[in-house]
Amino acid sequence: MKIIYISNSIIPSRAANSIHVMKMCQAYANNGHDVTLLAPDLNEKYENDVSDIYKFYNVKNNFKIVKLSAPNIKGRTLFYCLSILKYLLFNKVDLVYGRYILGCYVATLLGLKTIFESHTPIFEENKLSKWFFNKIIKSKNFKKFVVISEALKEKYLEKGYLDKDKIYVAHDGADEVVDFDTKIELLGKKEINVAYIGHLYKGKGMEVIEQIAPKLPDFRFHIVGGTLKDIEYWSEKMNFKNVFFYGFVRQDLVQKYINSMDICLLPNQNIIFTHGDSKQNISEYTSPLKMFEYMASKKAIIASDLPVLKEVLTPKNAYLVGYNDYDNWIDAIHVLENENIRKEKGMQAYQDFKVNYSWKQRAKNILKAIE
Repeated sequence: MKIIYISNSIIPSRAANSIHVMKMCQAYANNGHDVTLLAPDLNEKYENDVSDIYKFYNVKNNFKIVKLSAPNIKGRTLFYCLSILKYLLFNKVDLVYGRYILGCYVATLLGLKTIFESHTPIFEENKLSKWFFNKIIKSKNFKKFVVISEALKEKYLEKGYLDKDKIYVAHDGADEVVDFDTKIELLGKKEINVAYIGHLYKGKGMEVIEQIAPKLPDFRFHIVGGTLKDIEYWSEKMNFKNVFFYGFVRQDLVQKYINSMDICLLPNQNIIFTHGDSKQNISEYTSPLKMFEYMASKKAIIASDLPVLKEVLTPKNAYLVGYNDYDNWIDAIHVLENENIRKEKGMQAYQDFKVNYSWKQRAKNILKAIE
């Protein structure tokens, strides 16, 4: 099947949405489909010094990337949509998939079978987005609306936008790990190594590490990711001998860092603002990529007991504690000093991942849902 994935993500960039897009394109290609990714051509905004986009995201070069005209001028969106329209008119398409609402709207207008995916409540956004969303879901060419959590599905059902059979929940995922043994030489002494990997903006959980690290001097906390501004902020607040910052790490190296850790933290708070957005709280319906990467790596996980995380994590495959119950975070880390318990939790998480949460399986499930 010829699948066109329409994206508005900046590729390459560090944004989680761009990682998701690239991983899903690879996943559809891994399932035997002919995949082309459409993305805006924005020369001045790309990640610097990226000679190989596929390597940057640690994906196979098994799908095509087409950059379409989207000049950085007033009316850029219109130029990009016209470019999408032209491409869809002059190329064979069996299915259009995307997270870009305008691109998916164009696809439905052209009579193309379309799946639209959203990671936020569109009805909480601007009026224009809501208008386009209503047009898409009323189109006879609209096949399925994909969301990343049961919590987000319920938000849409409460508003009465769609019937249950039109909404499909597909949690985020991770690649299957090929090499569990290659590691990075970590900073600090070789005590038990505790990881936080991801962005460092408000609500992602650095607040927890700030409170527990000084009370656990025999453990080493390794913070992988974050912008220079965020790293400067947190490193000043956490000037502890057992906390180490590594900064942004390319996708092709992330697995080596995870392999080097004993315990992985997912300390989401009850308020999480998306990167660059100080208004939209995503804590109720988020599906963190790192959760699945930890599971795929057979790591012992300690996570906040937020309802949306408990859609995936259970007391069998992780330790779940109150997001601001710092004593319980400390207790859970002490329990996981026991290597046998770490292995037991990690193996259960890995088994759950294998069945449900690989990118390849996610793509396969979505297509099966529209049959």
